[in-house]
Amino acid sequence: MLRSLNDAVLATDNRGVVRYLNPAAAHLLQCSEAEALGVPLSHVLRSRPESGSFPLRQAAPPKTWSQWPRALKRRDGGELPIEECTVSLRGADDEELGAVWVFRDATARRQLELERARLLEREHAALAEAQVQRERMESLFLQAPVAIAVFRGPDHVCELLNPQACALLEVDAHAIGKPLRDLRPAMDPGMLRLLDDVYRDGKPFSGREVPLASASPYVTPALSRQQRFHDFSWQPWCDARGVVQGVMAVAVEVTGLVVARRAAEDLARDLREVVQSRDEFLSIASHELRTPITSVQLQLQFLLRGAPAMGSEATASLVRRRVESTLRSVAQLHQLVATLLDVSRIRAGRLDLHRERVDLSSLTQEMVSRVQEDAAGARCPVRLVVSEPLVGHWDRVRLEQVITNLLSNAFKYGAQQPVDVHVTREEGYARLSVKDHGIGIAPEDHARIFQRFERAVSQRHYGGFGLGLWIVRQIVEALQGDIRVESAPHAGSNFIVRLPLQDSTTAADAAL
Repeated sequence: MLRSLNDAVLATDNRGVVRYLNPAAAHLLQCSEAEALGVPLSHVLRSRPESGSFPLRQAAPPKTWSQWPRALKRRDGGELPIEECTVSLRGADDEELGAVWVFRDATARRQLELERARLLEREHAALAEAQVQRERMESLFLQAPVAIAVFRGPDHVCELLNPQACALLEVDAHAIGKPLRDLRPAMDPGMLRLLDDVYRDGKPFSGREVPLASASPYVTPALSRQQRFHDFSWQPWCDARGVVQGVMAVAVEVTGLVVARRAAEDLARDLREVVQSRDEFLSIASHELRTPITSVQLQLQFLLRGAPAMGSEATASLVRRRVESTLRSVAQLHQLVATLLDVSRIRAGRLDLHRERVDLSSLTQEMVSRVQEDAAGARCPVRLVVSEPLVGHWDRVRLEQVITNLLSNAFKYGAQQPVDVHVTREEGYARLSVKDHGIGIAPEDHARIFQRFERAVSQRHYGGFGLGLWIVRQIVEALQGDIRVESAPHAGSNFIVRLPLQDSTTAADAAL
């Protein structure tokens, strides 16, 4: 029976000499039975020093298997992990007769133990990391500057409440485990119904700037409890299977934002009223100023016509020069007043248009002839190219204003160079081009110069309000046209206006 066992069995006498070993022991010890019999056990068994010595190392209680494997050195130089069990042999008088040592290969067990140790190590590391994450999340939950609450079940039992949620609900830590309805019996029934809907339907709900009473330390102190506002959201809380377990509520104090927005709205309303009052004043003042200016202009014109009949020729010449200079100043003043009046009308949305059949080619020729004196004064001769009559349904007076402003602009910035004016047809549009060869405009300023009070040059060197191009754009767009500029520094500027031509249908309607 001993020889057929899979476990190795080895017996020694009281002097530690091997007296018996079975084939399994001989195989594990890598020696024959004849080589081991009669030899001290210390010569047969070899182990690492840290594994203990043979034969009777009491690593475990007698008659029990050792808990941890021992490293047994083999003749081939390798090591074999074994687990062992020792039993002392005693005689009738309790004298020591020897010992029986049973051992077996523990390689598989050793591997299992090592794997178990590695798994335990990873488990401990994972548990430690989970604990760190839990502490971090708990810290964030408690220190978050928003109210966070988690309610479980249809009765909305308080599962978690951070300090801000406790302050908002006016409860303490003892509220955990109690239904919300019991904690806040005076709570708005509508809010509770919404909470029930989120739990029942599993659909989130959010509200903005909801007036809620709050004792939170994060609110604006200067406001009363009835003036505090929150943005809140209710999210369904589901388990791994997607079954709704409760509701998570988050409320953010936005009282300061609401107060700031309302203050900004009040300020904007006041500003609108001020701007409206200013525009009304400009409109009234401009309208009232036009009458005396027109009267002065007419009186000067009468005086100019009567100048040759006054005194000597030298005196008449002096009077004529003075009157002509005064007339130019009055004309400039009249133009400034008209500009202010146009600004107030455009701001009020009252830019009236009196449409009629207008030939842009003929009108441009007329306007160029009118400004010849201004062109000569600016040393900017005008070169006009007109291809054909181009008729549209436009406002003649407003088109005169557009052409005048563009020509005045070219004279001002043309650097005493010629100004080219072209009127051509372009795919159903009449195209007016006014090109100077002056200082030019940087590309980044192309869009800006069409805004109110915007200028691409220094006001110190060039006068004006910065309103001319803005008014031109407003008029052109009111006539369903468009305007753009092509320019670069020191390469001149080309302002291009396109206006829709009058088709046959429109012409027939206009004739009626």
